[in-house]
Amino acid sequence: MKLNIHPQASESYNSKIKELITKLTPEHPLIEKMRQPTSSNPNLHTSFHFNETNIIGEIKYGWTDSSGKKAARAFVKEEGLVGLFDDDYKNLIRVAEGFQKSINPKGAVSIELLEELLFDWIQLKSRNETDLNMSEFVLSECEKQIKEYDVWIPISLLYIQSPFILGKITFKAITKSMVDDWENRTLSKVKEQKEIDSIKIYFERIRKEIQGFATATIRVEAEPIRAYEIAFEETERSMSALRFFSPANFSPTKICYCASWGKQHQDSRRYLLVQDGKIVFHTNGFSDKSRPYWNLSNEEFEIYRSPGLEVFHFLLNKEKLTDFQEKFLEAISIYSRSSLNKQISDRLIYTLVALETIFLKDTGEYIQDAISLRMAYMQPVTVEERRTIVKNVKDTYGLRSSFIHPGQNVTVDNLITLEEFMKTAWLSLHALIPYVATEIKKDEFFIELENRKLSG
Repeated sequence: MKLNIHPQASESYNSKIKELITKLTPEHPLIEKMRQPTSSNPNLHTSFHFNETNIIGEIKYGWTDSSGKKAARAFVKEEGLVGLFDDDYKNLIRVAEGFQKSINPKGAVSIELLEELLFDWIQLKSRNETDLNMSEFVLSECEKQIKEYDVWIPISLLYIQSPFILGKITFKAITKSMVDDWENRTLSKVKEQKEIDSIKIYFERIRKEIQGFATATIRVEAEPIRAYEIAFEETERSMSALRFFSPANFSPTKICYCASWGKQHQDSRRYLLVQDGKIVFHTNGFSDKSRPYWNLSNEEFEIYRSPGLEVFHFLLNKEKLTDFQEKFLEAISIYSRSSLNKQISDRLIYTLVALETIFLKDTGEYIQDAISLRMAYMQPVTVEERRTIVKNVKDTYGLRSSFIHPGQNVTVDNLITLEEFMKTAWLSLHALIPYVATEIKKDEFFIELENRKLSG
């Protein structure tokens, strides 16, 4: 892929990055702190020791803040370490962010890669090791990394019988034969028995983690970091739509763990029993004892497919959405997070915010009245049943605030209220699907609801 940038933008960013070269600092508290000896904790287990033979190429120095976010970079010059710190490093990120927006075609390069290459250029230029200006160097290096990749993101605890497409994502199972082939190709490259044993142990763990589970796949033309970012973004969009049909949406105590691998938030427990200072017992396992898997059979998928998943697929691929379609997808994305959460207060907040996102006309309305009435009129039920829905929604708003306080017990009556509310919430959102399948706009939808209300 050939990348380009407008000459004026190129000139502007070249000027900004040249200024940052003048900001390279040889003395900084972070550098001084690094030079100071550190004491080791003898209780920490060390599985490997690094030495000069393990280091390939020049060492790159970087620091992170308390949140784990990168806060500084440095490299070695004749006089020692020099780097960009504090506001100067933030300005490097700002250049990377602006440069990314100026590159054409859009979306093929990540800010993370650009920040890395910008600092590489600063390092080379300050050592007089390149004659290229920043734009030429960065675009050239980016082009070398841009390829067409098939990105596979495993989905935790989701089994599927057959592949299917939802949005831009194709869901496939990771089969035993695929892992067998991967393991055999890896083993064919080693001869030492110790390495063979380590590889077999590694693949035994891999099989337990991903073999048989569904995987979100997509073909992307980009550099590797950006390819994953695009794949993850599209996977999240498609999984939000798929989780709308999860059985966990109908029970306040049922949790859905089907998410991009590592995002499933599955709590576990581990503890030891000690007597006279000696460990006598150890156990670990998952805290949730319910069945965590979602086996999505072909029969179940067909039930969800029409008209539900077919409309989601249409919306996720549509280039220009109406304002109502945009709000609907935003609401479904928020609602989908509810089933992933364990705290009832969190689940209620996500569900209620999702309902407010789609059913609230403007900020001037009284929320509980507006939401409860519109949810009631989304259902083809009697007047008495609508009154019941309105009361249940208002009761649920009352429960939300009480659950936020620590130590609040969930009573049997609370669970009955919540189960009824969760059912109504899902049915109300599901009833929107025929509307978003059309080109209806937000104002037109509220007029349609008002007409339904007046007609009884």
